[in-house]
Amino acid sequence: MQLKDNYEVIIAGAGIAGVSAAIKAAAGGSRVLLIEHYPFLGGMSAAGMVSPFMKSYAGDQELVEGVYKQIENRLREAGAMIDNGYYAWAFRAIANELIWQNGGEIAFNTDVVDVQTDGHQRIESLMLATGSGMKRVAGQVFVDATGDGQLLVLGGFPWLKGDEQTGKMQALTLFFRMGGIDVEKVAEYTKHHKEDFLEWMDFKYDFSRIISIAGFKGPLYRAQKEGRVDKALEYIFFTTLPATGEASFNTTNIVGIDPSTSSELTRAEMIGHQQVAEVVDLLQEEIPGFGQAFLVDTGVQVGVRETRRAQSDYMMSGDDVMNQARFKEPVARASYGIDIHDPEKGQSRLEHLQREAYYEVPKGSLMVKDAENLMVAGRCIGATWEGHSALRVQPTSSATGEACGAIASLAVQNAQSIRQVPYVQLKQKIRFNLENH
Repeated sequence: MQLKDNYEVIIAGAGIAGVSAAIKAAAGGSRVLLIEHYPFLGGMSAAGMVSPFMKSYAGDQELVEGVYKQIENRLREAGAMIDNGYYAWAFRAIANELIWQNGGEIAFNTDVVDVQTDGHQRIESLMLATGSGMKRVAGQVFVDATGDGQLLVLGGFPWLKGDEQTGKMQALTLFFRMGGIDVEKVAEYTKHHKEDFLEWMDFKYDFSRIISIAGFKGPLYRAQKEGRVDKALEYIFFTTLPATGEASFNTTNIVGIDPSTSSELTRAEMIGHQQVAEVVDLLQEEIPGFGQAFLVDTGVQVGVRETRRAQSDYMMSGDDVMNQARFKEPVARASYGIDIHDPEKGQSRLEHLQREAYYEVPKGSLMVKDAENLMVAGRCIGATWEGHSALRVQPTSSATGEACGAIASLAVQNAQSIRQVPYVQLKQKIRFNLENH
């Protein structure tokens, strides 16, 4: 498909936030272009192999519906999702279908290399590097869903990075997948070594559902003392996948890295792959149930929890999260608590909300300060370091992306700026994510 010169809505970054924005804006009748570096959709959901989806419920109530629920339902129909765990290949295929069915266009293998503004606060066009050369595309409304704030940086808009006190960013994780695991044998092992596992484990297993196991501290610490495993690892954590004997591992822990730079991201990849090899060797050699297991693959890229985030009209804070904040113009609801993977020592900080509790995300967190026609969704949303650690998960990223897509399509239809779109119109477009408001 030949790239056009002009679109109404242009979205950079095709993780779950960008995908959700593109589906919503296209469904709203806008001419949409979704730009993606990789030759497939999904971002951390696919390239990062991040599964399962994190918490999106308050008690028994689903907080995020809309596009997110469309994707989830199709994953289940394809037999590619059990509980909240899913296969990346299915996510990619389903996201493709939803965008194309709604009339959106995708530019794979494409990078944004320049942002042209009117000299003030309005983006006019993007310069894209494609396989066939450079291409300039103009647009009316833009969404930065790159995770790294690429439009923010290239357009000269305000952004922040890392802890406000130190500037350091959360630890990175290279996900990997193993097959040939005797899950029941591993589960039985855990019951006899409960002291080696995390406090939330109850050791009651239903093998028809996802099994989550986190710990193996005894063998891990011995291997670390002997120099066989990187000391940055806290524990070994896996969740089973929708196939017998397969599991996804959220285990590697890469600290002291600034993943917004190419050199540091390269170093993270090297460390991550070394840690994967060490963990696989340890499991195969010492843990019952892993004797015949094997490494299937690793994520296409190391999992990045944060880089740049926008300075927005409203900066969502950790207090907003933990105090269950409500806002005049909410665009999403969420229940995931503060989750910080320490950037120096590798120790995690996890603060849960009560079972029935949730908070709202305001429209202001999507609106980039000093920008007339640029919004952010997903990892580059406007928030403090603590607030961002809660908002970065996939269900919330999808909801914020969908809200950006709805605002963008309404702004085009109404011939208004993104801040002029009446909230009563927006609320109707995203009502499935705001049922109780």
